[in-house]
Amino acid sequence: MLRLALFASLLAGTALAEPGYFRVTDVASDDTLNVRALPDAHSEDIGDLAHDQTAVEVIDTDESGDWGRIVWEESHGWVAMRFLEPDDIAMIGQSRLPQGLLCSGTEPFWSIRYTGDTALYSDFNNNSATLPLTDLLTAAGRTGFPALLRHGTGDATSTAVIRAQLCSDGMSDRDYPYAVSLMIEAGKDRILFDGCCQLPLEAGSH
Repeated sequence: MLRLALFASLLAGTALAEPGYFRVTDVASDDTLNVRALPDAHSEDIGDLAHDQTAVEVIDTDESGDWGRIVWEESHGWVAMRFLEPDDIAMIGQSRLPQGLLCSGTEPFWSIRYTGDTALYSDFNNNSATLPLTDLLTAAGRTGFPALLRHGTGDATSTAVIRAQLCSDGMSDRDYPYAVSLMIEAGKDRILFDGCCQLPLEAGSH
């Protein structure tokens, strides 16, 4: 009952709009798509996306809808939406979570990366584990989020509740598109982490 009560509290809250996933289009093979500091074509160029970059995670757009905001290095960048088209990326099971999703937290530092059927966990104590997916649920009455993912076998398990809402890691100027609460259980030991998730650009191909 205690565990059910804990998970019920983790599921509470209203999810915001989900991030969208796009691929770069209409950019010449010898050119790149500029990442701007602000949603303006005359703003500082702070980086570039490859002409065939995929799985670009757009957190939100400006009021006009012409510019999309992405996580870029230690902050954010803006890309022109006219050079992006929806990307059909692989999801985890029947969820709306992308394969390659990376969740992490600070103080203490930990991370967990979700593939199609496994989770790769590591933490500040140099512990690491590859855990198979054993369960995936969506909150009753909701479509997509919050989502609960359970991984592991035997004495080593992880249970994550992921929400589509803007999240801060507390150490940088970045916003992330997902918030996560993660419980790790190893034998009689349990620890509850809180953090953020994103799909890193390297998850796409270019």
